[in-house]
Amino acid sequence: VTVMIAAIVSTYAGGFYGDTEKSPQSSLRVTHDPDLPRIYFEHNGGDPFMLGSIKVILRANDNKTTMSLRDAGSSLVRNFTEVGTPGDNNDTAIQAGDTFFIEGKGSGTEMEFGDMILKNNTKIIWLVVDRETSKTISMGSFFL
Repeated sequence: VTVMIAAIVSTYAGGFYGDTEKSPQSSLRVTHDPDLPRIYFEHNGGDPFMLGSIKVILRANDNKTTMSLRDAGSSLVRNFTEVGTPGDNNDTAIQAGDTFFIEGKGSGTEMEFGDMILKNNTKIIWLVVDRETSKTISMGSFFL
């Protein structure tokens, strides 16, 4: 009886373990351009990820905006691309040493991403999230 119970519990618990989806975990350093409405994300280590499989969430005060590669060229975000790749909107692999950026409207001291306006001396909380699992890949904050 004990062996049967152990086998049933093991089978049942094993089913839970197999269903968990793993999302990438990476270390990103985020900076902004003082002259352009760009926010740069430098991959400093950890798992690689595809640019098209993430979304970037920005929060400042009570405002929040979410953008992805699909939004590139819209009023939300002009560019969402890897630095150094020819052309825009490339779904490329981002790995250690690579940098991608999002570009809105405005200047480096006042950036606009859709309805969200980020002004100088504002704390911005950022998250890079895996779109498929909705799990955070990396997060942090910076001051504009």
